[in-house]
Amino acid sequence: MSSSSATRERILAVAPEVLRRFTLAKFGMEDVARGAGIARQTVYKHFSSRDDLLIAMYVREMLENQAPKMAAVIRSKPSAENLLEIFMTELELARGYPWFDDPREPGMGPRLAEMIFHSTSMMATREQIWFPVLERYDSHGILRPGLDFGAAVRWLTYQKFWLLFHPDVLCADDEERRTYVRDFIVAALVVA
Repeated sequence: MSSSSATRERILAVAPEVLRRFTLAKFGMEDVARGAGIARQTVYKHFSSRDDLLIAMYVREMLENQAPKMAAVIRSKPSAENLLEIFMTELELARGYPWFDDPREPGMGPRLAEMIFHSTSMMATREQIWFPVLERYDSHGILRPGLDFGAAVRWLTYQKFWLLFHPDVLCADDEERRTYVRDFIVAALVVA
């Protein structure tokens, strides 16, 4: 691994702890640099902005932690019920990420939604995780015919982040949330 790659990895390793300590609203490049034992300018050599670093952190989280933990449920026999399990597993894993420690920080939900939907790397990662699922479920006749996978992934992403940042608006508890996801999110994707 090159020195540059090692520095980038060190930044990405330290940044989630900095985020946990300072919260999303107060997360800053200076704190990440201090935590990594490098100059702030070095952080900016690897990440053009705070938003760029936040996206890279979450992409890494999805690929290294969430996707492998979802693998078993993804491999289960395709059915509407198992599609519900995939979405609920992903939602539960995301809840453990420090972006969502305090989803009620004023203005952070809309700000993150904007970051997420304008990030090509974030959406490419979401597609990398979800396209094989959708393709498999489509080949088993579970999904509505002609479903646009790209649009479906964007919509699933929106639903996921809505439920993370506004957990009590639509559903008072986990049981209601599960019912909501089954009756509206999964129902919109599968053959009736």
